[in-house]
Amino acid sequence: MHALTADDTWDRLGSISWLLHQAATRVWEGAEPDSPRQSLGLGVYLAQAQVSSLLPEDYQLPDADGDAEDLERQSALQLLTAAEELTRPLPAHRPDLVNSYQLVIDLCDLIREARDLGC
Repeated sequence: MHALTADDTWDRLGSISWLLHQAATRVWEGAEPDSPRQSLGLGVYLAQAQVSSLLPEDYQLPDADGDAEDLERQSALQLLTAAEELTRPLPAHRPDLVNSYQLVIDLCDLIREARDLGC
């Protein structure tokens, strides 16, 4: 396995951000006021903000139009799982990605919660 370049890393983080946005949207669509799903949706948005904070200020998120139709069929749990899988090859030893460890932990917690809520 080769090391990720900076551009690969940013694109991977951009894809994670996009997946988390889609997952939060799915969770919020079925959430009733003051339900556990609202808390989950908020948690997913917070994870997305965490990813965004790892990206360079001038980074432009990739256009995901080609994948949109395929992602429409995926549940919030599937999207969260896909986002977590994208974190695995991230070079967490880099100083600019040192906070990615917390992201992985948060994503695992969100996956567990989504599974418990049947999302």
